[in-house]
Amino acid sequence: MIEIPPPSGATLAEAATRRLRQDILGGGLPPASRLRLRDLTARYGLGATPLREALARLAAEGFVHLEGQKGFSVPPVTRAHLLDVTRSRQIVEPQALRLAMEAGGPAWEDEIVASLSLLRHEIGRRDAASDAWVDAYETRHHRFHRALIAACALPSLLRFCDDLYLQKTRYRRLLETAHQDWGRVLAVHEALAERILARDPEAPALLAAHIGTTAEIVLALLGEAPPDR
Repeated sequence: MIEIPPPSGATLAEAATRRLRQDILGGGLPPASRLRLRDLTARYGLGATPLREALARLAAEGFVHLEGQKGFSVPPVTRAHLLDVTRSRQIVEPQALRLAMEAGGPAWEDEIVASLSLLRHEIGRRDAASDAWVDAYETRHHRFHRALIAACALPSLLRFCDDLYLQKTRYRRLLETAHQDWGRVLAVHEALAERILARDPEAPALLAAHIGTTAEIVLALLGEAPPDR
């Protein structure tokens, strides 16, 4: 599963939230599936109270649907939601990157280089048929994208960027389990890092285009038309 580190001193509700989020993002709980408390207590070995609180938290974050008398469910995979998340990321993440490029120092640059190196290594040992490898790749990919904007001094903006990134994870996993030109994937990330480290003013636009590419390819896999430009 995708590893989302637990906060220190995590409560049972926080632990339940983290485990549910991991399984939703990783596909262990499929899109549109019902989330019944009796099934979840058996699955996770946790009581109904922390699980109920976790479901409420995830519903507030958009990772779970609450539908009247029908209860909780995993959100479906839809074109509308994918485009909503993609376009929102294309607005906020380039802005966070601009602020990071203005404020970033040696530690910020070092983390970009380190996270790119880890991503390169993970792509080099790829096995797209392995769920464990896809999870490991996603962890490295997430670290890289976090590193790009980490020097942004607005914590709320960074949290919003991270929430949107995670929302898109389910769609990206459709892409990661399909055939890809992994050499090109690596080259795109290397070019992005190079432009950002050089403080290229066009780097935010390049990041926005990179974010949009995922949506275009996933829509093609789903047999949907590409988004309007």
